[in-house]
Amino acid sequence: MPSDVITAPNGDIFVADGHGLFEGHQTNDRIVKLFKDGTFIMAWGKHGSAPSDFDVPHSLALDSAGRLYVGDRSNNRVQIFDQNGKFIADWKQFGRPSSVFLDKNDTIYVADSQSDDKTNPGFKPGIRIGSTKDGKVIAFIPLTDPAVGSAEEVGVDDQGNIFAGFTAKGKMAVRKFVKN
Repeated sequence: MPSDVITAPNGDIFVADGHGLFEGHQTNDRIVKLFKDGTFIMAWGKHGSAPSDFDVPHSLALDSAGRLYVGDRSNNRVQIFDQNGKFIADWKQFGRPSSVFLDKNDTIYVADSQSDDKTNPGFKPGIRIGSTKDGKVIAFIPLTDPAVGSAEEVGVDDQGNIFAGFTAKGKMAVRKFVKN
């Protein structure tokens, strides 16, 4: 049950495989690495909460140094790996990530569509913005619109405009946020 796919500059393909329960059974909760022709290279991770374990790996992004950022949604963290699956760090300051996006300056944008007092105490849904250099959150866009829910996906264009995709409440929408 893949939830995201990303391609490295050399053509290698990374797949977040494990979108939660399927027909009552836990899915793989792993990252799969493939050659550009689709040939299997390796996989890492299993269901759990330790470093390199996953619970709904939901989003993938690569920074300019080639590190892989995994939105490990149900573990309320972003995990960072090298491209061979070596664990580097986990960041819990970005909430419960549904989407992770890195721009050309290695600014990280994380859409959190599920945080609340039950799933991730102390966090609210929205988009957290920070730096991959130090992991600090420098801005927060709160997104709790009852009409469309919270942002499930985030992307940013070269001008710094933020686009958020909303899928909740049966009302699909994309919203644009412009820098002031």
